[in-house]
Amino acid sequence: MEYQVLITKGEFEPWWFFEEWEETITETFTYIEKEAAFEKYQEICQKFQKSYPEMQVKKTVLAAFWDEAEIEYCEDCEDDIQTFHGVLLLADGNVYEPDAAEKEKWFTLVGEPEGGEA
Repeated sequence: MEYQVLITKGEFEPWWFFEEWEETITETFTYIEKEAAFEKYQEICQKFQKSYPEMQVKKTVLAAFWDEAEIEYCEDCEDDIQTFHGVLLLADGNVYEPDAAEKEKWFTLVGEPEGGEA
């Protein structure tokens, strides 16, 4: 199995897999060992937590970070659009689903909705 940690930057949170969402990927880290991928995911999330005041997590491994002051004007929609920085953990191209032990050990970020799902 191949694990990927993706960093995205765009006008929507990383759990919205809109058409052409891959265009928002700014960095990709690929691993064979899942623990190495977990470590990289945590490292990036901790760095982003220090850089961005707002955060939300869905499905345990889809994290969005933003600063309400980081907006860009959209000419097509004639409005300001929030910029989101995402961190995603995939396994063989699909959102990774950690088991209970992995959630407790590796994925305890603040911002997780009740029950871990949205």
